[in-house]
Amino acid sequence: MTNSDTKLKNDEGGEVSEIYINRLGRLILLTPHTFQRMIERSIMLDELVEMLESGGSKAILQKSGRIRITDGRITAILQLSFGALYVVTVFKNE
Repeated sequence: MTNSDTKLKNDEGGEVSEIYINRLGRLILLTPHTFQRMIERSIMLDELVEMLESGGSKAILQKSGRIRITDGRITAILQLSFGALYVVTVFKNE
């Protein structure tokens, strides 16, 4: 885990969880779809947080408006929607 104040918080309905990423200075929302992909792809929450907090990670704005962030091992696709930043999916780089 990083030395940040990153915390996982579930909403009351259990539909969306959020983590605060110090490097980005904002909350990022994780949907059930995100968690399902993390389970399928054996990606731990700590790995995702570490990648998002890493100064070595690179962010690329895609034509679709989504943001691809990667450290070379793990890639996350993020989407800004109505002011909230969602992790759309996460995968390991082959």
